Amino acid sequence: MKRTFFRSDGMELEILYPPYCQVCGNPIPDCFADTFPYCAACRNRPDRDDPPVRVRAFGKYLFEEEFPDDVLSSEIRRLKTDETLVPQLLECLFYAIDHQYPDFREYDIVVPVMRGTGSGGYSPPALLAEGVASRYGMRYLDALYKSKVYRPMHSISDHLEKEKEIAGNVGCRYRFNGESVLLIDDTCITGATKRECAAVLRAHGAGEVWSLVLGRMVNRKHLEILGSYNG
Repeated sequence: MKRTFFRSDGMELEILYPPYCQVCGNPIPDCFADTFPYCAACRNRPDRDDPPVRVRAFGKYLFEEEFPDDVLSSEIRRLKTDETLVPQLLECLFYAIDHQYPDFREYDIVVPVMRGTGSGGYSPPALLAEGVASRYGMRYLDALYKSKVYRPMHSISDHLEKEKEIAGNVGCRYRFNGESVLLIDDTCITGATKRECAAVLRAHGAGEVWSLVLGRMVNRKHLEILGSYNG
């Protein structure tokens, strides 16, 4: 199984290869793949079998203090202030759609998560979503917005507190008619933002919603647990 992608700039990047949680995309031990394909956070969620959104990622997003030399994670962080990184990171999303998750090419509409702008006055998820839509001939729709100011999700450590903070604070300016939606973001840390966005999209008539991100957060402790299971 291929586990790396060589980008056009010569950079070799590790992809997020199976097995991973069928809901949030978090890597899981090999022995869980066929019997119970969920991570610890998703296995007990009441909506596990019919979640508002399922998340997939090109690769892993690793915290700077734990893995300061990881190239993909560093580029994702720099993307917040440097839009010149968009083309090379779009290459990663194109690879993900072409090789990891080809069903995404059949989705109707590409939607970015709502805008919190980068310091350059642009929205990284919007630029990524526009690139994906253009590449695959899909409709691009900037449908989501913050209906109320809330604390940044990265400033909150508790999963439940994140969900409470964002709940009810995302709006949608479009009425869907059952179209399938590919929701684009740069990272997935806990999934709270993706779940709220998807719930709002579905409440406004969207059909199936999946999310594609550049990096799925995996911390050192989780990697150590995977290593203990997989040997």
